[in-house]
Amino acid sequence: MIIYGTRNKELAKEHLVDKCPNCGTQNSIDIHLFQKYAHVFWIPFFPMGKTAVSQCDHCKQVLELKQMPPALRASYDNLKAQSKPPVWMFSGVALVIVLIAAIVIGDKQKDEKNAQLILTPKAGDIFEIKTQDNQYTLYKVSQVQVDSVYVQANNYEVNKLSGLNELKTKTYSEDVYGFSKGELKKMVEDGEIMDIDR
Repeated sequence: MIIYGTRNKELAKEHLVDKCPNCGTQNSIDIHLFQKYAHVFWIPFFPMGKTAVSQCDHCKQVLELKQMPPALRASYDNLKAQSKPPVWMFSGVALVIVLIAAIVIGDKQKDEKNAQLILTPKAGDIFEIKTQDNQYTLYKVSQVQVDSVYVQANNYEVNKLSGLNELKTKTYSEDVYGFSKGELKKMVEDGEIMDIDR
């Protein structure tokens, strides 16, 4: 369940010299400026708009923005122009950008690692394989001879990538399949070999 919604945060408060429209007391009005922002799991994502209320210190009358007389509304417009949303209200957007960057960098590093490992395979390497029918299995390198790499396929397949960890404890076929290093390199480039565990 995703918890999301909006909240308000007071951005600024200004004491005005105007008369209260209700009780007529001079120099008794405070105007409070609020910034509305969207949040997901209470993490602020982005600001949405500003609003204000005024309150008389004497009679305690509170006016919302649409109820304010023109003089108070002009004070609100001036206060609004001077107030910028705080940077922390963009925390969620920044977090999403950082996560995307981390995923992209992690994928690039994994691809570079796999490109190097596939050129120098060793006995015991485990290849995570995506089959043509969108299943997942493992190949274990049993022997390397010059340009030839011999692997044993796992006896099991899973339909989810997350299930590959369970296969590492399962048995491998006695049958051995040979590949050239060039074929294995192409399998990595085509995404058929998704990762190499050494």
